[in-house]
Amino acid sequence: MKTPFKIFPMTVLLLLLSFDGRAQIPVTDVANLAVNQASQSANLAKWVESINNLRTQIDQLNRQINIQDDIRRWSGNPVEAGAKVVLEGMGERDLVRDYGKTKSAILGLVGSLDSLKRTTNGNYRAISDLDLDGNELKRDPLTYRRYAVLDATQTNTEQVSGETKAREKELQTEIAITLEELRDAPTESETQKLSAKLTALNGQLAQVETARRREVDAVALQKIANDARLEQERLAAAELGSRDDYLANQRVSAYLKTLRVRKNPPGEK
Repeated sequence: MKTPFKIFPMTVLLLLLSFDGRAQIPVTDVANLAVNQASQSANLAKWVESINNLRTQIDQLNRQINIQDDIRRWSGNPVEAGAKVVLEGMGERDLVRDYGKTKSAILGLVGSLDSLKRTTNGNYRAISDLDLDGNELKRDPLTYRRYAVLDATQTNTEQVSGETKAREKELQTEIAITLEELRDAPTESETQKLSAKLTALNGQLAQVETARRREVDAVALQKIANDARLEQERLAAAELGSRDDYLANQRVSAYLKTLRVRKNPPGEK
């Protein structure tokens, strides 16, 4: 009888042959592995180069930012400086400045009958107050007050025109100087500040022109008001005159009815 120990080597041999050669031993592809490692190394090198480029760009941006900060410290922040220049250009003195007199001041200084003596530097003839006997005619002040107000408004407009013309000349001179400085501005910050100043000066120029036009409009409006009032008074006077004529006719008719016609006695001619 055969022992199991002796049968075991033969059994193992039969089992190995039963696989029919289908089991294979793994083999490492050294060449492919080397290619992959080289490719990964190349990619890593590109990433390192890209990171270095990004760092270089970041350093350049930081240098530019530092330069801009230095410029702003030297010449000021253009945004803040621009706003400051606008506030300085449109300063409190110019913003609250009034040209000429106010309407209330004009009305308070008007002499109702002064308009009759006004000649506007010889442009008109003074209106006489003497009658045929050489006596002075007493006129109603309220009748001529509207014309005195119109004359005072015209005088105020002439004053405003002179003041605004002088201010306009100053602004135009300053605008010309600013344009020359803008042309020769050394930095972008200085350019922005001068541009803001130019905007402020143009705003002041428009404000001056508006003030002058407003006074001219005041004269036209006063003339319109005077004409409207005169027409109103004429209409009211005509209506009142018609009523007075009617009442006068009634009174005359009533009076005539009270008259008695005396007849001559017989024999009298």
